Amino acid sequence: MVRTVAEKLAGKAAVIQIDTQNNPALASRFAVQGIPLIVLLRNGRIVAQRAGASSVEELLVWFRQHA
Repeated sequence: MVRTVAEKLAGKAAVIQIDTQNNPALASRFAVQGIPLIVLLRNGRIVAQRAGASSVEELLVWFRQHA
């Protein structure tokens, strides 16, 4: 699913999947309490975030609402 979202947002956003067990500093930085956690950043600042499973379509709508 990450690849599909990345392909659909190509040229508009970078989609990156992080393994929080291998990157505990990032998990701490973003206060990850549940997985999956989607964080939208603009200029290094959090614009929006959401936790829980979502479909590709739901993520694309969410992105458009906050981008």
